[in-house]
Amino acid sequence: MFNILLNFFRKLNIITSKHKSDLFRVLFILIIIIFAFSYLFSYYEKISFFKAFYWAITTATTVGYGDVTPTNNIGRVIAMGLMVIGIGILGLFLATITSIMFDFKIGRIFGTMESHFFNDHIVILGYGDLVKSSLAGILKEGRNVTLIADIDKAPVDNNHLVFIKGSIKDENIIDKANLKNAKICIISDEDDSSSLISAIAVRAKYKDIYIIALIHKKEIKKALMEIGVNEVFSSGSFSAKVLIESIKFQGVSKFFDQLLDESFKEGLVEKPVPKDVINNKFYEAMKYFKEKSDEIIVGIKRGEDIIINPEKDFDLKEDDRFILIGKK
Repeated sequence: MFNILLNFFRKLNIITSKHKSDLFRVLFILIIIIFAFSYLFSYYEKISFFKAFYWAITTATTVGYGDVTPTNNIGRVIAMGLMVIGIGILGLFLATITSIMFDFKIGRIFGTMESHFFNDHIVILGYGDLVKSSLAGILKEGRNVTLIADIDKAPVDNNHLVFIKGSIKDENIIDKANLKNAKICIISDEDDSSSLISAIAVRAKYKDIYIIALIHKKEIKKALMEIGVNEVFSSGSFSAKVLIESIKFQGVSKFFDQLLDESFKEGLVEKPVPKDVINNKFYEAMKYFKEKSDEIIVGIKRGEDIIINPEKDFDLKEDDRFILIGKK
């Protein structure tokens, strides 16, 4: 029940945050009218203010239980005045809320919103192939995401996503993403030059934001690193899962980048089980490889199966093969 209420008030805050002045103006007028007519009805009908206030609320909302009614002509005139003015203002208030909700729905779909109500969120600039395959996974983690892209409408309908239509090279558009309160900025455009321009703009204005850039051509990696991008990798080298892990554990892409880099001395290698550890336990093999060749076993290949990080008392067989982080 608490979670339902929390989610409701969160959505209400999102819907009303940009239009608070309009709502408060109409609500203020409505409250003044209710209190004014309550006072007049209380005075001329000789009843308590609370009872008159109750009458004003039921009359203005058209509920009209009939348990409190005017008993003289002045009271009837007051009642008629509240019916004409109060109901009209209440209708205006409800119409304002309806209009705001409609604008919010349209804005979320067609990218006319801003992300000023998000904090500690993920900002994605561009809608490249890797982002397309990763967005659902990121949202599934429950993270708030602001997406800026030059596409027709929001790729998914999700309460955790704010879509802003526009160019990622436009600083005014970028500012709408509220990067100063964001946790991570992911830059991934189909055009690497756009990604570079966007990265320059973000790093120049937002010094502390953690930036991950996904590129198509490795030649641009050096330029991105020089301007202060924290992580850079080729979109063809990593799966959507790795991008999601990079969001949770900053720097994980660098780990995989080194493992896949042919020029790096360490990498993933496959080796048969040495005679010295056949029929032994997994933890004994771990100790053997670390002492003999300073390599780390990360998994066992048994037939078609891959067993990642087996239990320490896992029994090794002669036909097993080790997957190690070791010398290439």
